[in-house]
Amino acid sequence: MDDGQKGQSEADRVSSSTRRPAPVEDTGRARWDDDGGFEPDVPRAAGAPDAEPVARGGLFLRGVLDSALPHELGTEDEPERYLVSAVFSRRVSPEERALIEASSVSAMLAERGYRGVSLKVADRRLEIAGTNLAMLAGGLASEIARVLREVEQQVLAERARRDDERLRWSEAEAARAAGVRAEAEDVRFE
Repeated sequence: MDDGQKGQSEADRVSSSTRRPAPVEDTGRARWDDDGGFEPDVPRAAGAPDAEPVARGGLFLRGVLDSALPHELGTEDEPERYLVSAVFSRRVSPEERALIEASSVSAMLAERGYRGVSLKVADRRLEIAGTNLAMLAGGLASEIARVLREVEQQVLAERARRDDERLRWSEAEAARAAGVRAEAEDVRFE
């Protein structure tokens, strides 16, 4: 079978295995989410009122999980502060989780005017306790985004340091093994 026929039969097999035609999308600027779904990466205009920052593969929050907000919001029984859940862009590593939940983060937020606010990772959500939507919109969301960027940078720097350490150890081990091998080859039973 020639390449033309092979390519055609593969195309037939792929198209027959799908039930509906795939939408035509620009996959050159796209990313796949952790659940295997396609997320088009459409940059937004900087001045647009609905502009969202487009992060490329980093740890960020997609938005507030409104279904987890208290039912009393918008009524006279609305609590002053409550738990707000936000959805992460991807799963959080154990190293990132430890840094996000550190008491130093709550202390830093308190220093910046957000006393009583704490962060906790729950699966793919960030639980922001002791806050409200107005506080988040008024600047707390930006502070949390900064925390996430710093956490990600710290984790990447630590991983790079460990990788360098492993590489140096590996090179030293290879040199040691080569030295032992050379010394062993010098032994002659003549």
